[in-house]
Amino acid sequence: MMITQVMKRYKDFKFSCRHAVKALCFFTFLFLFGFAYHLVVSVRYFPIQEVKIVGGQHIDHREIQQLLLPLVKKGFFKVDVDLIRERLLQFPWVADAFVRRVWPNEIIVRLTEKNALARWNNDSLLSTKGEIFSPIATSFPLGLPQFLGPLGEQMEMLNYYATINIILKKLHFKIIQFELTQAGAWQMTFSNGIKLNVGYKDILTRINHFVRVYPVIIGDRAQEVDYVDLRYANGLAVRWKTIT
Repeated sequence: MMITQVMKRYKDFKFSCRHAVKALCFFTFLFLFGFAYHLVVSVRYFPIQEVKIVGGQHIDHREIQQLLLPLVKKGFFKVDVDLIRERLLQFPWVADAFVRRVWPNEIIVRLTEKNALARWNNDSLLSTKGEIFSPIATSFPLGLPQFLGPLGEQMEMLNYYATINIILKKLHFKIIQFELTQAGAWQMTFSNGIKLNVGYKDILTRINHFVRVYPVIIGDRAQEVDYVDLRYANGLAVRWKTIT
């Protein structure tokens, strides 16, 4: 009986030791894993040393660098690329941004820029997709046509602008100012200086008529024309400059 009790206690002790060893190994593993993880994510061991920015002709890369500086101080594994992209999309010129980490210490930012088609109401730009955005004036591209119109009508203006410029190809000049008044009337100024008052309706029909009669009525006398009025059912009127 005595021997049986001793054997039982020995087995219990052996069982307890085995579990104690397993528990010790488990907690040792957790400690080492936590320590290793801390080293991996630590800025000290994996700092971001280079931020490369690609694209964006009208975007100030130095300004982008200043924006990203506090966002990349967290180290390679803690950099939030989604947050960086979100911040970049707040820049007026940025249409889209792709941000990725490159092992072991680099962030690459690829920027897609909005394509400005025209100046919009003096202080903004209008993109080819109809977006109105307002970057600093010094970044405005040179040579853009001027659009003047009510907010919300920019897509209609874009559509008319594209179609009218196709019609005008026969005359070898383009629109440099395109206006839709608050009352809904269309007016424009061409690259040869001629101003056109188109009116409220039948816009494309009137423009086509203007192109057909232009060689006969105006021809090479464009510099003498003050403006052309197309608001007539069966014709047009030309106001000539006063020659002194």
